[in-house]
Amino acid sequence: MAELDTMIRAILLNTGSETMAEDDETATARYIAGNVSTQLMLKVIIEIISTMADDPDRYRAGLKRKVLELADSMPLAEMDPARETKVRTFVRETIDKLLTNSKPD
Repeated sequence: MAELDTMIRAILLNTGSETMAEDDETATARYIAGNVSTQLMLKVIIEIISTMADDPDRYRAGLKRKVLELADSMPLAEMDPARETKVRTFVRETIDKLLTNSKPD
């Protein structure tokens, strides 16, 4: 079982047969960078699609409304109610940032 765990870690970390130990700061930075990168890619895709709409601002507003509805009703893994509230709040904040109508400079 330990060999399987080592192989999975090696695949996920793309380090061959050796596992790479990361300190908490590096692991946290990698996690945050992954989230920010994902948000940026989504923002670019949304902007590209919205520019093809007849009314980009209306398209973004409608998309935002629908995604927020999904975020509020999406089932989550079982967790403490306080944590669920925080998770849903952070999801709403992220959606708000991604789908805010902004005029180019």
